[in-house]
Amino acid sequence: MLQLTLLNGFSQNRKQLSKKGYVKQKEYFVEIPFKYVNKHIFIEVMISEKKYNFLFDTGCEITTIDPKISNEINYKFIKEISLSGSSIANQKVNLVELPNISISNLIFEETYGMMQDLSYIKENKESNKVNGVIGNNLMRKSRWQIDYVKKVIRISNKIDQFKNIPTAKKIELNKKDWGLGYVDIELNNQKHKFIFDLGSSGELTANHSFVKFLKQKDTLLQQEKQTFPVGKIKVGEIELDDKSITLEKNASSLLGNAFFENYLVTIDWDKNILYLNQNTN
Repeated sequence: MLQLTLLNGFSQNRKQLSKKGYVKQKEYFVEIPFKYVNKHIFIEVMISEKKYNFLFDTGCEITTIDPKISNEINYKFIKEISLSGSSIANQKVNLVELPNISISNLIFEETYGMMQDLSYIKENKESNKVNGVIGNNLMRKSRWQIDYVKKVIRISNKIDQFKNIPTAKKIELNKKDWGLGYVDIELNNQKHKFIFDLGSSGELTANHSFVKFLKQKDTLLQQEKQTFPVGKIKVGEIELDDKSITLEKNASSLLGNAFFENYLVTIDWDKNILYLNQNTN
Protein backbone atom coordinates (compact mmCIF):
# COMPACT_ATOMS: atom_id res chain seq x y z
CA MET A 1 0.00 0.00 0.00
CA LEU A 2 2.76 2.42 0.93
CA GLN A 3 5.44 2.16 -1.73
CA LEU A 4 8.08 4.79 -1.01
CA THR A 5 11.25 5.96 -2.68
CA LEU A 6 14.05 7.45 -0.57
CA LEU A 7 15.41 10.45 -2.42
CA ASN A 8 18.51 11.60 -0.58
CA GLY A 9 21.87 9.97 0.19
CA PHE A 10 20.37 7.45 2.57
CA SER A 11 18.83 5.60 -0.38
CA GLN A 12 22.20 3.94 -0.99
CA ASN A 13 21.92 2.35 2.47
CA ARG A 14 18.39 0.94 2.17
CA LYS A 15 19.66 -2.56 2.93
CA GLN A 16 21.18 -1.32 6.19
CA LEU A 17 17.92 0.45 7.01
CA SER A 18 15.80 -2.62 6.30
CA LYS A 19 17.96 -5.12 8.19
CA LYS A 20 18.45 -3.09 11.38
CA GLY A 21 16.92 -4.61 14.50
CA TYR A 22 16.22 -8.04 15.96
CA VAL A 23 13.73 -10.10 17.97
CA LYS A 24 14.55 -10.27 21.66
CA GLN A 25 13.32 -13.86 22.08
CA LYS A 26 15.30 -16.69 20.45
CA GLU A 27 12.56 -19.33 20.36
CA TYR A 28 8.93 -18.32 19.97
CA PHE A 29 5.52 -19.06 18.51
CA VAL A 30 2.75 -16.52 19.14
CA GLU A 31 -0.75 -16.01 17.80
CA ILE A 32 -2.55 -12.66 17.72
CA PRO A 33 -6.01 -11.63 16.49
CA PHE A 34 -6.46 -9.06 13.75
CA LYS A 35 -9.28 -6.92 12.45
CA TYR A 36 -10.06 -7.31 8.76
CA VAL A 37 -11.78 -4.12 7.64
CA ASN A 38 -12.45 -3.27 3.99
CA LYS A 39 -9.86 -5.90 3.06
CA HIS A 40 -7.15 -4.35 5.22
CA ILE A 41 -5.43 -6.04 8.18
CA PHE A 42 -5.08 -4.15 11.48
CA ILE A 43 -3.18 -5.41 14.52
CA GLU A 44 -2.53 -4.16 18.03
CA VAL A 45 1.05 -3.26 18.92
CA MET A 46 2.60 -1.86 22.09
CA ILE A 47 5.23 0.88 22.16
CA SER A 48 6.46 2.44 25.40
CA GLU A 49 3.80 0.48 27.32
CA LYS A 50 0.97 1.98 25.28
CA LYS A 51 -1.31 0.14 22.84
CA TYR A 52 -1.72 1.34 19.25
CA ASN A 53 -3.57 0.34 16.10
CA PHE A 54 -1.27 -0.48 13.15
CA LEU A 55 -1.93 -1.43 9.55
CA PHE A 56 -0.16 -4.66 8.51
CA ASP A 57 1.49 -3.92 5.16
CA THR A 58 4.04 -6.09 3.34
CA GLY A 59 4.05 -3.43 0.61
CA CYS A 60 5.54 -0.86 3.01
CA GLU A 61 9.32 -1.16 3.10
CA ILE A 62 9.78 0.67 6.41
CA THR A 63 7.66 0.59 9.57
CA THR A 64 5.95 3.96 9.92
CA ILE A 65 4.78 5.96 12.94
CA ASP A 66 2.27 8.79 12.86
CA PRO A 67 3.87 11.94 14.40
CA LYS A 68 0.71 12.44 16.46
CA ILE A 69 1.96 9.79 18.90
CA SER A 70 5.61 10.93 18.89
CA ASN A 71 5.25 12.59 22.30
CA GLU A 72 3.92 9.36 23.83
CA ILE A 73 6.67 6.94 22.81
CA ASN A 74 10.42 6.49 23.21
CA TYR A 75 12.58 6.71 20.09
CA LYS A 76 16.00 7.83 18.93
CA PHE A 77 16.25 10.39 16.11
CA ILE A 78 18.61 9.22 13.34
CA LYS A 79 18.33 11.79 10.55
CA GLU A 80 15.95 13.60 8.22
CA ILE A 81 15.31 11.87 4.89
CA SER A 82 13.38 12.72 1.74
CA LEU A 83 10.86 10.38 0.20
CA SER A 84 8.14 10.13 -2.40
CA GLY A 85 5.46 7.56 -3.15
CA SER A 86 2.26 6.71 -4.97
CA SER A 87 0.18 8.09 -2.08
CA ILE A 88 2.24 11.17 -1.24
CA ALA A 89 4.16 14.03 -2.80
CA ASN A 90 7.88 14.55 -2.09
CA GLN A 91 8.35 15.30 1.59
CA LYS A 92 10.85 15.35 4.44
CA VAL A 93 10.40 12.84 7.27
CA ASN A 94 12.38 11.79 10.32
CA LEU A 95 14.12 8.44 10.37
CA VAL A 96 14.09 7.05 13.92
CA GLU A 97 15.17 3.99 15.86
CA LEU A 98 12.48 2.41 18.02
CA PRO A 99 13.91 0.75 21.17
CA ASN A 100 11.11 -1.80 21.08
CA ILE A 101 7.80 -2.66 19.45
CA SER A 102 5.82 -5.47 21.05
CA ILE A 103 3.35 -7.67 19.19
CA SER A 104 1.66 -9.88 21.78
CA ASN A 105 4.61 -10.85 24.03
CA LEU A 106 7.09 -10.76 21.13
CA ILE A 107 9.56 -7.86 21.32
CA PHE A 108 11.22 -6.35 18.24
CA GLU A 109 14.19 -4.23 19.32
CA GLU A 110 16.20 -1.41 17.67
CA THR A 111 14.10 -1.39 14.51
CA TYR A 112 14.19 1.60 12.19
CA GLY A 113 10.99 3.47 11.44
CA MET A 114 9.81 6.73 9.89
CA MET A 115 7.70 9.50 11.36
CA GLN A 116 5.15 10.26 8.68
CA ASP A 117 1.68 11.80 8.59
CA LEU A 118 -0.75 8.92 7.98
CA SER A 119 -3.91 10.97 7.67
CA TYR A 120 -4.26 9.80 4.05
CA ILE A 121 -5.18 6.31 5.35
CA LYS A 122 -8.95 6.35 5.63
CA GLU A 123 -10.37 5.67 9.07
CA ASN A 124 -13.72 4.14 9.96
CA LYS A 125 -15.53 2.97 13.08
CA GLU A 126 -14.32 -0.62 12.74
CA SER A 127 -10.62 -0.03 12.09
CA ASN A 128 -10.36 2.93 14.50
CA LYS A 129 -7.60 5.50 14.23
CA VAL A 130 -4.46 4.29 12.45
CA ASN A 131 -1.35 5.07 14.53
CA GLY A 132 1.23 3.39 12.32
CA VAL A 133 2.14 0.79 9.71
CA ILE A 134 4.03 -2.46 10.33
CA GLY A 135 6.41 -2.62 7.37
CA ASN A 136 8.38 -5.54 6.03
CA ASN A 137 11.68 -4.36 7.57
CA LEU A 138 10.19 -5.53 10.89
CA MET A 139 8.40 -8.56 9.40
CA ARG A 140 11.61 -9.96 7.93
CA LYS A 141 12.88 -10.70 11.45
CA SER A 142 10.38 -13.60 11.73
CA ARG A 143 8.16 -16.05 9.85
CA TRP A 144 4.48 -15.10 9.62
CA GLN A 145 1.20 -16.84 8.92
CA ILE A 146 -2.02 -14.99 8.06
CA ASP A 147 -5.18 -16.97 8.73
CA TYR A 148 -8.01 -15.01 7.11
CA VAL A 149 -10.65 -17.54 8.24
CA LYS A 150 -9.83 -17.40 11.95
CA LYS A 151 -8.58 -13.80 11.69
CA VAL A 152 -5.32 -14.49 13.47
CA ILE A 153 -1.66 -13.96 12.66
CA ARG A 154 0.92 -16.48 13.87
CA ILE A 155 4.59 -15.51 14.26
CA SER A 156 7.49 -17.92 14.75
CA ASN A 157 11.26 -18.10 14.54
CA LYS A 158 11.00 -21.40 12.60
CA ILE A 159 9.03 -22.18 9.44
CA ASP A 160 8.46 -25.79 10.50
CA GLN A 161 6.30 -24.58 13.39
CA PHE A 162 3.56 -24.17 10.77
CA LYS A 163 2.02 -27.60 10.07
CA ASN A 164 0.53 -26.71 6.68
CA ILE A 165 3.84 -26.36 4.80
CA PRO A 166 4.05 -29.90 3.26
CA THR A 167 0.67 -29.51 1.52
CA ALA A 168 1.03 -25.87 0.46
CA LYS A 169 1.44 -24.41 -3.01
CA LYS A 170 4.61 -22.31 -3.32
CA ILE A 171 5.13 -18.82 -4.73
CA GLU A 172 8.69 -17.51 -4.91
CA LEU A 173 9.47 -13.92 -3.98
CA ASN A 174 12.43 -11.98 -5.34
CA LYS A 175 15.72 -13.31 -3.96
CA LYS A 176 16.76 -10.23 -1.95
CA ASP A 177 16.93 -10.53 1.84
CA TRP A 178 15.54 -7.03 2.34
CA GLY A 179 13.04 -4.62 0.78
CA LEU A 180 9.79 -5.28 -1.03
CA GLY A 181 8.85 -8.77 -2.18
CA TYR A 182 7.85 -9.31 -5.81
CA VAL A 183 6.03 -12.25 -7.40
CA ASP A 184 5.97 -13.26 -11.07
CA ILE A 185 2.48 -13.41 -12.53
CA GLU A 186 2.08 -15.11 -15.90
CA LEU A 187 -0.66 -13.50 -17.97
CA ASN A 188 -1.23 -14.02 -21.71
CA ASN A 189 2.03 -16.02 -21.88
CA GLN A 190 4.04 -13.14 -20.45
CA LYS A 191 5.52 -12.77 -16.95
CA HIS A 192 5.05 -9.55 -15.00
CA LYS A 193 6.41 -8.56 -11.58
CA PHE A 194 3.81 -7.61 -8.97
CA ILE A 195 4.49 -6.42 -5.42
CA PHE A 196 3.42 -8.83 -2.67
CA ASP A 197 1.23 -6.28 -0.92
CA LEU A 198 -0.94 -7.17 2.06
CA GLY A 199 -1.55 -3.45 2.49
CA SER A 200 -3.58 -3.43 -0.75
CA SER A 201 -7.29 -4.23 -0.63
CA GLY A 202 -7.34 -5.22 -4.31
CA GLU A 203 -6.64 -8.49 -6.08
CA LEU A 204 -4.62 -7.69 -9.23
CA THR A 205 -3.92 -3.98 -9.64
CA ALA A 206 -1.69 -2.18 -12.13
CA ASN A 207 -1.03 1.18 -13.75
CA HIS A 208 -2.92 2.43 -16.82
CA SER A 209 0.17 1.66 -18.89
CA PHE A 210 -0.45 -2.06 -18.29
CA VAL A 211 -3.30 -1.88 -20.82
CA LYS A 212 -0.83 -2.72 -23.62
CA PHE A 213 -0.48 -6.25 -22.20
CA LEU A 214 -4.21 -7.00 -22.39
CA LYS A 215 -5.55 -9.01 -25.32
CA GLN A 216 -8.74 -7.11 -25.98
CA LYS A 217 -8.23 -5.09 -29.16
CA ASP A 218 -10.94 -2.58 -28.23
CA THR A 219 -9.65 -1.96 -24.71
CA LEU A 220 -10.09 1.71 -23.91
CA LEU A 221 -9.29 3.53 -20.69
CA GLN A 222 -12.15 5.93 -20.08
CA GLN A 223 -11.94 6.29 -16.30
CA GLU A 224 -9.23 6.66 -13.66
CA LYS A 225 -10.06 3.14 -12.42
CA GLN A 226 -11.33 0.31 -14.63
CA THR A 227 -11.46 -3.49 -14.39
CA PHE A 228 -10.76 -5.81 -17.33
CA PRO A 229 -10.96 -9.62 -17.69
CA VAL A 230 -7.61 -11.35 -18.22
CA GLY A 231 -8.70 -15.01 -18.20
CA LYS A 232 -6.11 -17.47 -16.92
CA ILE A 233 -3.19 -16.43 -14.71
CA LYS A 234 -0.38 -18.41 -13.10
CA VAL A 235 1.22 -17.38 -9.81
CA GLY A 236 3.94 -19.79 -8.72
CA GLU A 237 2.32 -23.23 -8.47
CA ILE A 238 -1.19 -21.76 -8.57
CA GLU A 239 -3.23 -21.53 -11.81
CA LEU A 240 -6.53 -19.68 -11.87
CA ASP A 241 -9.17 -19.01 -14.55
CA ASP A 242 -11.57 -16.13 -15.17
CA LYS A 243 -9.53 -13.51 -13.38
CA SER A 244 -9.66 -9.73 -13.79
CA ILE A 245 -7.21 -6.87 -13.33
CA THR A 246 -7.94 -3.34 -12.16
CA LEU A 247 -6.04 -0.58 -13.93
CA GLU A 248 -5.72 2.60 -11.93
CA LYS A 249 -3.99 5.88 -12.65
CA ASN A 250 -0.62 6.19 -10.85
CA ALA A 251 -0.95 2.70 -9.33
CA SER A 252 1.87 0.19 -8.90
CA SER A 253 1.55 -3.47 -9.92
CA LEU A 254 0.16 -5.10 -6.78
CA LEU A 255 -1.10 -8.52 -5.68
CA GLY A 256 -3.24 -7.79 -2.64
CA ASN A 257 -5.59 -9.08 0.03
CA ALA A 258 -8.51 -9.81 -2.30
CA PHE A 259 -6.28 -12.52 -3.80
CA PHE A 260 -4.61 -13.82 -0.63
CA GLU A 261 -7.76 -13.94 1.54
CA ASN A 262 -8.68 -17.16 -0.28
CA TYR A 263 -5.67 -18.90 1.29
CA LEU A 264 -3.85 -19.64 4.51
CA VAL A 265 -0.71 -17.59 3.80
CA THR A 266 2.66 -18.43 5.36
CA ILE A 267 5.62 -16.13 4.69
CA ASP A 268 9.19 -17.39 4.89
CA TRP A 269 11.19 -14.18 4.51
CA ASP A 270 14.44 -16.10 5.01
CA LYS A 271 13.96 -18.25 1.89
CA ASN A 272 11.67 -15.72 0.13
CA ILE A 273 8.82 -18.19 -0.34
CA LEU A 274 5.08 -17.84 0.19
CA TYR A 275 3.21 -21.03 1.13
CA LEU A 276 -0.49 -20.99 0.25
CA ASN A 277 -3.17 -23.47 1.30
CA GLN A 278 -6.57 -22.82 -0.23
CA ASN A 279 -9.32 -22.14 2.30
CA THR A 280 -12.00 -24.83 2.25
CA ASN A 281 -14.79 -22.24 2.15
